[in-house]
Amino acid sequence: MLLDTYQKLEKRLARLDFTSLWQGFVKRSYALYTDESMCICGELSPKPDYFYGNTAIEYDGKMIAIWMLKPEQAETDEDLDKLAAKLVHEMFHVMQMENGESRFPHDLELIAFPLDPELVALTNRENDLLEGYADRMTSDDNVSETDRQKQLGLDAITILAKIAEIRSAMRTLSDGATINEWRAETIEGVAEYVGFKSLRQLNSELAAREVSVYVTNLRKATETLDHRRHSYYAGLLLSSLADTAGIDFDRSFASEKTLWELIEEQVLATQDVSMTRELTLTDEELEKAHAIVDMEKTRREEKLASFQAKFPLKKPVQASICGYDPMNIMRVGDFLLSTSFLMIDQEGEKHRMFGDHLIRMKPGDFWNIEALYEAN
Repeated sequence: MLLDTYQKLEKRLARLDFTSLWQGFVKRSYALYTDESMCICGELSPKPDYFYGNTAIEYDGKMIAIWMLKPEQAETDEDLDKLAAKLVHEMFHVMQMENGESRFPHDLELIAFPLDPELVALTNRENDLLEGYADRMTSDDNVSETDRQKQLGLDAITILAKIAEIRSAMRTLSDGATINEWRAETIEGVAEYVGFKSLRQLNSELAAREVSVYVTNLRKATETLDHRRHSYYAGLLLSSLADTAGIDFDRSFASEKTLWELIEEQVLATQDVSMTRELTLTDEELEKAHAIVDMEKTRREEKLASFQAKFPLKKPVQASICGYDPMNIMRVGDFLLSTSFLMIDQEGEKHRMFGDHLIRMKPGDFWNIEALYEAN
């Protein structure tokens, strides 16, 4: 399965115009792997022990993209088109790292994002705007393509101006905590957009259908207050909005400003946007947001209780976190719950921890550990 899938993906990747996806982008080396084997450059070999997840990683002295292949990801032609686009996403991460990208989110801060109903209500309002744009992206109006693109561009500028007001309010209300979500949009959202553009080259009808999936995922991420996951789809749609609006922002990886900050600069330079006007939330918006926050607080408290029951023995340690799976960690107060992978540095020795683990962080600290918890 591994070699056959690799060869089918090679044919798809050969059809892509990489430079049209992002300036200077070219195909990167990649490996497909399973629990035991990998395929790279069309050759099968044992999987290295340090391969984990789907990402960009150093292998044999250079950065490559890696993807853990599951059988259901390669059953149909559409599956393979999607898989090729996902590989392009990871290849873009290789390009980012090779070019000195530094705007990575501080994930351990991001999972401590304020549980504030007003922030959730503002995010939902922004989601409404992004969904409206997504609907226009795939609409089939009885107008010429030229007229449709012109109107879409005008709509995109208006939407970005409204988002600028919302994000200004969120920046203030969160005391700057939004920066880590914006960083995640810069890393993951842009890579997702590049992957989407590659899917559009391979299968335009499938790409159009996927837009509604992105919106659904955006909404689900807000409902679970998963800011990192939200950034994939918000960053994708913001990138598309910027392109549609004709916004020319700095696309070099040397910039210290996030994707949103670069877009915001251009929007403020051309649009009449109030960055100080107080936005009024409706009772309905706040009621919905309170329900989301209350439900998520309950879910997190129940998850913590289950981990405390599973790991009752407290073991004080002097250690710090030095690696993690950002999609599978949760913070509840000063407790950190990991359900996938964690690496800690304990007195100079690095320890890999797989599966479920409960950790108590030093109060208010994002990196330093006070105690590990073990089962009886």
